[in-house]
Amino acid sequence: MQLPDKQPLIENMVVTSAGELGELIQKGLSKGSGAFLKIFAKDSAGKYYMTILLDRSKILAAECLLVDKKQGLTGEEAITLLKSLIGKPMVVDVYTLDELEIKLSIADNVDVYVQTPKIPLNELFKKAEEGPPKREEEKTESAVPVTATQEVPKAVPAVREAQAEEKTEVITEEKPSVSAPPKEEAKKPAPPEKPEVIVNLTGGELPERAFQAYAEDLLKEAKRIKGLRINKIEFDANVGEGVVYLNVHIYGNSDGSSRDIEIAEKRMLHAVSKYAPVLLREAEVKPIVRDVSVVIDGQEIKPQEIVDRDKKKTGNVTKDGRISLSVLEDVWPYFSAYARTVITELEGAGVRVKKAYFDVRGRREFEINLSMVGETEMTKETVERIARDILTRHARELGRSIKRYITVHNIDVEVLTPAVVKAAKEAPKATSSKASEILAKKELLEKEVEQLLKQAGIDELAPLTEEKRKEAEEAMLKGRIEPAIDALKTRIHAEMKLIPRVTFKWLKMNHEIRDSTVMVDIEASFLREETGGLFGSFSGVSESKIKKDIEDAIRRVLREVSKEYGIRIGLRKLNIILR
Repeated sequence: MQLPDKQPLIENMVVTSAGELGELIQKGLSKGSGAFLKIFAKDSAGKYYMTILLDRSKILAAECLLVDKKQGLTGEEAITLLKSLIGKPMVVDVYTLDELEIKLSIADNVDVYVQTPKIPLNELFKKAEEGPPKREEEKTESAVPVTATQEVPKAVPAVREAQAEEKTEVITEEKPSVSAPPKEEAKKPAPPEKPEVIVNLTGGELPERAFQAYAEDLLKEAKRIKGLRINKIEFDANVGEGVVYLNVHIYGNSDGSSRDIEIAEKRMLHAVSKYAPVLLREAEVKPIVRDVSVVIDGQEIKPQEIVDRDKKKTGNVTKDGRISLSVLEDVWPYFSAYARTVITELEGAGVRVKKAYFDVRGRREFEINLSMVGETEMTKETVERIARDILTRHARELGRSIKRYITVHNIDVEVLTPAVVKAAKEAPKATSSKASEILAKKELLEKEVEQLLKQAGIDELAPLTEEKRKEAEEAMLKGRIEPAIDALKTRIHAEMKLIPRVTFKWLKMNHEIRDSTVMVDIEASFLREETGGLFGSFSGVSESKIKKDIEDAIRRVLREVSKEYGIRIGLRKLNIILR
């Protein structure tokens, strides 16, 4: 038979029973309105190639080719042969057909369609299951040994019953001599429940195995603590760029005394920071523990002793405030001496340090950041190279002394050239002396003019003379204001970089001349930094304190510039943005 040109749904599938063939047909019919089968089979008489067309309920056309004899069978003869072959191995291809394809197939094979009886599919497989009488005889013959084998086990229970009776008699005789075990020993202790581990992630994703490993280490530590049982560990993790900020909450119970509970709380608080580097190893992110709480029997404890140890101290190293330092309190003496040594060596190398701020971050490992303003004839790159060499050399020596790993991270240098500084200082003096000489001559001339006007009886020109005098003063003042404002902006910009605990972002400054006073509006933006250590958020420095430090620095620069340039500068508006 001819078939529309299409790909088979199932190809070269081997079936060995009527059920498997029926499943293939149903699979083909489920995809369309009909199916076309190509079947290859063989038996002792020869090889057969069959093509069957069917719809959802019946066979529409059947044709068979006897391969060895080159003879064709059509209709009922082909179906009869198919029935006899069902149950033997067949290779089947299944094609699905829609309504149109079925009609086209019937039209293409109308002669076969006419000769084929329309046998229902269920009748085909029903008859196939009944099979020839030969197969029934085989079944009855094969059933005989089964009945024979079934008779053997019947004797076995009798033997077992006899053995069981003997055993029960022995047990009943020996039973009085054995004391019954107490009920308490018979009870098996219930297996302990596995602690619950909850991970709340925000800002990104981290592998869960990292937190599982962290929790397992905490649970191992808890097992070493007398009477402590952990019920739940909760991680609140905020994922950043290369870091994860953690809030760890541990819930449990204790069978020990109040002293045991206190020890358990302290040890678990320590374990949280001790095993936090597991996240660095497993997830390649730096853990920063912001908050820890251990709740045992409903009582919560906060890590005050750890907070105090991790508190940073920020202050001046020298009395003149030229060198300032921010570092953990317990290592302040070491790093203050380090800062003095570094600055002394820098000045010996030809850099006159105006201001220096050392920001040392970390707790177990330290990272040094230096912001500095210096006066030298060398370039900025040269100063940075010299500073890094000095910092690194002394950091290595200090690390060996305190047995900590210390690195030099960032160096920010602002270089002031001596010639420019000298010119800036001398320029106002020259201008002011020249101006005072001109003003003195001007006053004499004005007095002479006023006297002449009075003698002539002309008073109308007096206001004009006063206006001219004011214009001259303003013109002279403007000549000093421009360089003063430029110097003010530069110095404030450099000073803002040295403010501790914040990162300077940008500065806006406007000014207005009122009489002989310059009124200044300043707006500055800063980014608040996380202080070092695992418990960095407990630095204890308020936002108002940081803003006050910034305002004090700005007002100090205003006073210095006002004094140097001989003009009055007032701060009209100050806006400090702290994020």
